Amino acid sequence: MENVTTRMSDEELDLVERLADASGESRSEAVRKAVRRGAQEELVRLALQRYREGEVGMRGAADLAGLTIGEMMAEANDRGVLSNYDEADLADDVDALR
Repeated sequence: MENVTTRMSDEELDLVERLADASGESRSEAVRKAVRRGAQEELVRLALQRYREGEVGMRGAADLAGLTIGEMMAEANDRGVLSNYDEADLADDVDALR
């Protein structure tokens, strides 16, 4: 493991201490878990934002977030992100099936 140093405000330190106390873990473990969860959440948020804006498709969003396409689709559904699949895509798919 690599050591990383960061400056934290008193408020942030208080949050870390409360988290460590509530979870019964060391401060280091509490920070690692919080960073992991927060970073994953931020990656999903950014991926869905880029998907909504049409910068990436669902596969690109999934890759960015480090999820499978199915997991990314579930995240999009849970967060009410509408599909970029429109009537033209449907017509193309129908034509392809004929």
